[in-house]
Amino acid sequence: MTPLFFQKALVEEIKKITSDMLFQNPGGEELIKLSVFAQSLPIPEKKQDVDAREDYQSIEYSVSDTEDAVFNCPWCIVKLGGGSIPEINGYQHIEVVIGFGIYNPDKDNRGHEELLNLIQRVYQRFACDPLLDRQYTCRGEFEWALQDEDTYPYYFGAITTTFKFMGYRREMIY
Repeated sequence: MTPLFFQKALVEEIKKITSDMLFQNPGGEELIKLSVFAQSLPIPEKKQDVDAREDYQSIEYSVSDTEDAVFNCPWCIVKLGGGSIPEINGYQHIEVVIGFGIYNPDKDNRGHEELLNLIQRVYQRFACDPLLDRQYTCRGEFEWALQDEDTYPYYFGAITTTFKFMGYRREMIY
């Protein structure tokens, strides 16, 4: 029972509770499943050019290279925000932020509805059964938010909560 194992278990749980949901992607008309990542989005790949006349590689950096990861929707990030261990033999508490990014080019500007459905699924899962992987317990306090700015056709939102699990036990040598 460690924060790392908790994060991995939560990533798998998010995949499971969203497995029947399909979303639009900016690169095509095909509907796809949510990609779930631990802690951050993947680092965008840089373009590499090899000059045939010289034996070297150059890397081109552009604004689009850094924006690709954020706008490569749909995605979910399971980010550990911090934790506490209030006493030696007590529970460890972990704050987690579950962030979502989706793409919805519908002219009615309703992408927030998909975000609210995702947030509701996370809330419902842990409100009905707070136990994750038989060892991590959701404490039942949730906060959620949607982005303030208009980012059509991209929409972003998140839900935060805290989990607890048993820490180490003092060993008795007698």
